[in-house]
Amino acid sequence: MSNCLVLDKRLDLLSLKPHSLLCVGGTRSGKSDFALMYANQFQGERAFIATMQKNFTQAQKDIENGQAADNQDKIQDQEILARILKHQKQRDKAWFTLEEPFDIVSAINMAEERNSSIILVDCISLWLSNLLCLEENEENILKKVEALADTIQKSKKPLVFVSNEVGMGIVPLYKSARLFRDIQGKTNQILAEACEAVVIFSCGIPLLIKG
Repeated sequence: MSNCLVLDKRLDLLSLKPHSLLCVGGTRSGKSDFALMYANQFQGERAFIATMQKNFTQAQKDIENGQAADNQDKIQDQEILARILKHQKQRDKAWFTLEEPFDIVSAINMAEERNSSIILVDCISLWLSNLLCLEENEENILKKVEALADTIQKSKKPLVFVSNEVGMGIVPLYKSARLFRDIQGKTNQILAEACEAVVIFSCGIPLLIKG
């Protein structure tokens, strides 16, 4: 399935090779798989910036030891960790991973200092969620997004970002969910303007909408 994405006639990023690329779409739309596959075309060390918080130490030990969870919270932690481990296995030894849930700009700078051939950030949505959990308000979060957009413009290395599209469904019931939806939508607009190319995904099919 992944190879079909690259060979799709509507999208020829391998020849375009934009300096910065935003991959946006819904859950399981194929955006992360495509971003990883695209970045794998670059030679040398590749940097992967993971924004998911990994605060599941005991659950991770249980998974590695093959032990069952004791309660529902641990089951959820194990499920998340299983997803993390699955994604880690998709990256070979050419990948250098930076786990940074809050300060993406610093992580990008660190990857540039290592002279990584390409930098992949997955994903913007988790980053926004992490900032909201820190009780950051919308204004402060969008300032951080603008700082990231500025970094995109100044970066000397190719950048790829994965982000979710959450504004095409029903209006969320809760205020916090509506706030996240609004921040996510504004963030996607800011990053889309900063990036050289933007690809939207639906049903595993990529469509180039900028570039």
